[in-house]
Amino acid sequence: MAIKRKKRVTRGHPIAILIGLHNNDAVFWRIFSETIRLHLKINRGRKRKSQNEKHLYHFHEEIINVLRPLIKEGIRSVILLSPPKEDYSDEFLNHVKKHHSWLSKKGDKQVVFSKIISNQARSQKDVYYLKTQENFKDIVDETSNQEGLLILEELMEIINKNEKFSKILYTWREIDYELRLIKRNPKLPKPNYIILTEEYLKNPKNRNKTYQILQNAKNLDIKTKIVNQESESGAIVEGFGGLVCYFR
Repeated sequence: MAIKRKKRVTRGHPIAILIGLHNNDAVFWRIFSETIRLHLKINRGRKRKSQNEKHLYHFHEEIINVLRPLIKEGIRSVILLSPPKEDYSDEFLNHVKKHHSWLSKKGDKQVVFSKIISNQARSQKDVYYLKTQENFKDIVDETSNQEGLLILEELMEIINKNEKFSKILYTWREIDYELRLIKRNPKLPKPNYIILTEEYLKNPKNRNKTYQILQNAKNLDIKTKIVNQESESGAIVEGFGGLVCYFR
């Protein structure tokens, strides 16, 4: 009798980072379009009630250090979860405001932070429960939409100012050709972003080519963002045909 292979769970594309802030730790989860996966866990060292300002500072700095490579990768939607009646999310956001204002300044490192209240996000069971909650889905969608709008704001500036060295590409053929050129000559300028809608990605007509573009972009460390067509940012991208790439 043949052994039945276990069906592989589709990960999907990255959407956001969820950070569960608890009494004694912070647990990082990567939210994808099809699943949520554990990324990393940081221990406080001692429970929150026993932490002084110095301990709290170092704990928050550890969180920032985990976020840095994720932001560099292109994930700029971060959702902070705190238990009811606790202000762990506000404590961290105050730390960001005081010591890491670069996270809120206009540019490709600007992050959209959102807050949600729930008991915890320590286990897979916890996040599966969160996924069933309508308010969690709304927060994820809106945070990702705001991130998309930040990216598109830069694109609109390029269009309105008609900058001399800027370039905008609208089709997968143009983008694919450009990425191939960059692959052959790494000294060529890279796009700031490639943005597309989920609907464009799922379109069977160009699906294979689109996935190839996303993989090539990843290999070249080019940032990508996939938005929901029904969101405000998605509607803008849809106006470009569902796919747009820009250089600045």
